[in-house]
Amino acid sequence: MTGKLLLRSLGWMLLILGGTGVLVLGTFRLVPATHALNVWTLAASTFIPWLWIPALVACAGLALMLHRRWRWIAAAVTVVTLALMAWPLVPLDADRPSNAEVSEVSALITEDVDVLAFQEYTPAFAAQLKAAGVLEEFPHQVGTAEESAAGSMLLSRTPLAMVARARGTVFENLVASTEVDGMTWHIAAIHTAPPTMGGPRWEHDGAAVAEMLAQFAGEHLVAVGDYNAIAQHSILREMTDDGMVRDLAGPHTGALRWHPTWPTGGMIPPFARIDHALVSHSVVGPVPEYHQILGSDHAALRVTVGPRE
Repeated sequence: MTGKLLLRSLGWMLLILGGTGVLVLGTFRLVPATHALNVWTLAASTFIPWLWIPALVACAGLALMLHRRWRWIAAAVTVVTLALMAWPLVPLDADRPSNAEVSEVSALITEDVDVLAFQEYTPAFAAQLKAAGVLEEFPHQVGTAEESAAGSMLLSRTPLAMVARARGTVFENLVASTEVDGMTWHIAAIHTAPPTMGGPRWEHDGAAVAEMLAQFAGEHLVAVGDYNAIAQHSILREMTDDGMVRDLAGPHTGALRWHPTWPTGGMIPPFARIDHALVSHSVVGPVPEYHQILGSDHAALRVTVGPRE
């Protein structure tokens, strides 16, 4: 009797804990307006893709509470739920290169790469790129190099022209135009404020970037960078839900795998996809490739696009 009581008590505890997690993350998922209430809700809503964990905890608790004859069925349902919900979270490639950061960046550059987009671009990093010969391959540049994390830079094989800057953002957010194979493209380097700066600042930067990108929604637009938001966050959904831009790694792709891009290079494994490649309706392309770069806390994206025919 004591053993059954302990199992039932443990079941109730797991059901309450898991159910609370499902309620909280489910609310964030269904009500985007709750994301920016304060720093804590911003941080907590980053875990929306992990909704399956409290759901499974609740399932396990329910299984412990059921009569023995039903427990195996509940356990089987839990295992199936785990398989279905956890599969999209398996990283596509967990290999970590071991070379120096600039060497790794250079290794990703092939002849078919036309433009490079950098965030947190500093004079010291620019000097390293120059020493590695990258600036010779990409002699055209638009953006700023800052000693702080505020700098953003576009490097291109073809001439660039600055066409827009986001207003009042903490970091540099910009759009430049270039011509590749006779076609004009608009490329944006994005770096919005992190949630740690507070909900109002986070929302302001998201809105400013959306306003900047909206000007080029009818063009061939590719906007890549650190949005400091997962796909379910309100500032991303405001850009994608109305069809202004779409996420190349979004659900429309049919891809099963999920690609966490942050934080990399530390003791905590990456758990959030906050780096995105958004494109206008006239642009098509596969899910980006994701590469971990030693010395960076974000994964690098290798984006391949073309015009919609």
